[in-house]
Order: sequence, then structure tokens, then C-alpha cells
Amino acid sequence: MNTERIMATVRDIMQTDVITIPPRASIRELIELLDRHGITGVPVVNETEALVGVVSMTDVLRLAREMADVPEAVRWGLGAAASEAPDTLAGHPLEGEFFAYYVTPTGGYVDVSDRIRTLPDDLFEGYKVEDIMTPAPYSIAPEAPVSELAASLLKWKVHRALVADSGQLRGIVTTTDILRVLAE
Repeated sequence: MNTERIMATVRDIMQTDVITIPPRASIRELIELLDRHGITGVPVVNETEALVGVVSMTDVLRLAREMADVPEAVRWGLGAAASEAPDTLAGHPLEGEFFAYYVTPTGGYVDVSDRIRTLPDDLFEGYKVEDIMTPAPYSIAPEAPVSELAASLLKWKVHRALVADSGQLRGIVTTTDILRVLAE
């Protein structure tokens, strides 16, 4: 076992070319950004590049679920009935680097990316990223050991860690990045 790899720091494995979005961007702009880059979430930074939040496809889906007058949300199994179904996966997203699926109460799944692309342009009109983002996201310092990063992802139950130093975004590390280090 390569101890040098195990003792790596977050800085050693983080991606520094981070795709971000401003808090005042529309939900449609967010969906297009995620789709264009084949990702499921991005950090939210203000005009000075300070980290202010994180937003993901899960947040978009949560908004759709909360919009009771959206028939697509009911068809996708995102309504209240789905979240109350006895199947423990029903209504909970299985999210990864390049996909987002919802498992339905009957055990099927819905490819959310395909459905999101076909939504009417004005569906989320009036909503901005800042309305659905998670403010003050969890972040980790660049010099933290990768073992601490992995423990933090498990504790926070997230798929990406934002790397910040003095409130400024420095990079991002996903679960895939950690798996890549272990595989090497």
C-alpha cells in the first residue's frame, strides 16, 4: 500500500478549475450549466469570488416537488405521496458525478436530467439560485489530509467538498476524486 497516497492533502487531489455560478443566476441558467458540463452541483460565489453557498440538481428537484401546481413533479414521483412511500429509496435522489436519478415507489427510476431538459422555460421563473442554494456550505482547508476529507464527506452526507481558504473558493473535491486516488 502506498503510504504517500494515503497521506495526501486535499490540495494534492482537488480540482482548481471549478465551475461556479452567481447567487442571482436563474434556475434555468443553473440547469443549463449543470447539463452543459455533465455535473450535478456547483459552488455559488459572489462578485468577489467569495464562497456563499452550494447548489445541486437535488435543490432544483426539491423546488419542483414544493411547487404543488407542477404536474411533472407528481408524474416523476416527487410529490408528497412519494416521500411517504414505505420504500426507503422512494423520493431520495441517487446522485453521482454525471447522473441524477429518482427511484420511484414501485422500484423504477426516472432520469432527471432528461426530464429537466424538457421543462417549460418559464417553469422556475422568478426563482434565483440564492433561493434554493445551501448557504454557508461545508468546506475544508487545502492542507487537510485526504482522510479527514473522506470522513467529512461521510459526516456531511455529500458528494462534493468545497475547498476554501479565508472564505475564498480554492477548489473542489468529489467522491470520484477520492476514488481515483485510492485506485492509483
